[in-house]
Amino acid sequence: MDKSKLSELMVKVKNDRDQIAFSNLFDFLAPKLKAYFIQNGLSADISEELTQEVMSIIWSKSDRYDSSKSAVTTWVYTIARNKKVDFFRKTAKINVNDDDIREFLYENGDEDKLSRKEAAEQVNRINKELNQDQRKMIKMNFFENKSHKKIAEELEIPLGTVKSRIRNILIKMQRLL
Repeated sequence: MDKSKLSELMVKVKNDRDQIAFSNLFDFLAPKLKAYFIQNGLSADISEELTQEVMSIIWSKSDRYDSSKSAVTTWVYTIARNKKVDFFRKTAKINVNDDDIREFLYENGDEDKLSRKEAAEQVNRINKELNQDQRKMIKMNFFENKSHKKIAEELEIPLGTVKSRIRNILIKMQRLL
């Protein structure tokens, strides 16, 4: 199917909520999306599920498609990529432990000079000195690998505020050591 036909179908879905046009889009795009997810290391079942979710988004958010900004396939694969990233983030197992914190705080190798007990005491002291919001920001940034932008969106605060707060928290943590 060529670009103009895809665009024509998408316009019908967008403007008229045309179910036949969506069905034609679905028949064309679904196998390609499933193959995309499988090529990215996902199982057939999960790929099928994510494909359904992407197609559902295409239907429900068709009013957001703007042909002047991108081709239909570009828009669709952007949605698919975001779904894939969300899936990997949700299923990633994040193990937060004291060793991770020590590795971060002692970049120059000083961790060998500390006994486990001393390190545990320092981690506990830091936990006591940081308030809940500070601990949450550090956890989101360093242990959940969220970008400053993502943290700003989730906490609904300006990006610059997130950056300066994290920098201040790290300075405070280093002083406590």
